[in-house]
Amino acid sequence: MTEQSSTHTSTESTPIPYADLATDAGTGGDILVELMREQGVDVAFGVISIHNLPLVEAVDRDLRFVPVRHEASAINAADGYARATGRIGVAITSTGTGAGNAAGAMLEALTAQSRVLHVTGNVESSVLGEERGVYHEVPRQLDMLEAVSAHAIRIETARGSRDALTRAVRLLAAPPYGPVSVDWPIDLQYTADPTAQNKVGGTDPAVRTGVKRDIERAARVLRQARRPLIWAGGGSRRVGPALAELAQAWGAGVLCGANGRGAVAEDHPLYLGNFAADEALAQLVTDADCLLTVGSHLRGHETDNFELPLPTTHVQIDVDADALGRNYEVTVGLHADATAVVPALLSELGEVETEDDWAGRIRSAADAARAGHREEIGAYAQICDSMRSRATRRSCAT
Repeated sequence: MTEQSSTHTSTESTPIPYADLATDAGTGGDILVELMREQGVDVAFGVISIHNLPLVEAVDRDLRFVPVRHEASAINAADGYARATGRIGVAITSTGTGAGNAAGAMLEALTAQSRVLHVTGNVESSVLGEERGVYHEVPRQLDMLEAVSAHAIRIETARGSRDALTRAVRLLAAPPYGPVSVDWPIDLQYTADPTAQNKVGGTDPAVRTGVKRDIERAARVLRQARRPLIWAGGGSRRVGPALAELAQAWGAGVLCGANGRGAVAEDHPLYLGNFAADEALAQLVTDADCLLTVGSHLRGHETDNFELPLPTTHVQIDVDADALGRNYEVTVGLHADATAVVPALLSELGEVETEDDWAGRIRSAADAARAGHREEIGAYAQICDSMRSRATRRSCAT
């Protein structure tokens, strides 16, 4: 701001006194930085815009802002950060076309149940919804965000900014996980004084631990198996070492969907990977007599359009009650968070006995599937080898 100028011309060509846009106490960007610090997040990705400048400036000043060339790249980067760290990933985009550019990547994060906080600007709150054609205005932007997000929130007042962001973070922490969008009008970004915020309401989500008698019943079913399999979906990624320990104690081969990769180390001797529909595993899957599904909806593209002959004795764990038995019938359905139920099942399991050659069959089938895959991808296998040689082994507990 020069000495001759005392106003800021908004994107709607409306002169706004600078005194109305900024306070000595800070802006909404400082509130976002505070929240990121509380979550252990040190970086945000985004595209710089006049509709998000207070947010970008605060993050760049106090943490780290990584500029990208397209809003989808910002979401993808935040998605990758979330998957790699176990924390939330933060992406900042502009309003209108900028928010729309993020839609495809948001759908990817939604499908993967990735914990992405997407903060997007919007036009000034005084003209919001009037469809007067102000710069970068998109009618029904919040509707668009709701379509590509697990949840979408609009900040309605400057004093309610902290409460809205806190609700977004709580939603990100509540399974089933998914990206959350926050729609933040530009004037409310500037005028959100961190020292004059409404009291934050609500509480952190409680973990659904499951019903004890259902867990006991499920353990009885598992104990009867002689050729068991586990299917690990996206809901299994945060279970930690207990999932591999259960597989070992039960003697179960571990299949996974694309979203479940990383739930069990890929060099584990019982790990079969995301080859459930591969010809090399066909006989193994057909011969299995019990399946434990952990946080997977057993989607069509992973099950030969639901024609894969999975075991009819089926225990399924999912925080989404509607997912239980939706695609494959269940013997016991556990409406609960896998992070609580898998350790409980491990404790309840007791002594089990599998067929003598079951572990060997699992290893042989996994080796055959991987060998077939390498042959199919040809020279691209070298890329896989290079990535594997450079990757640092990471605990599945994160």
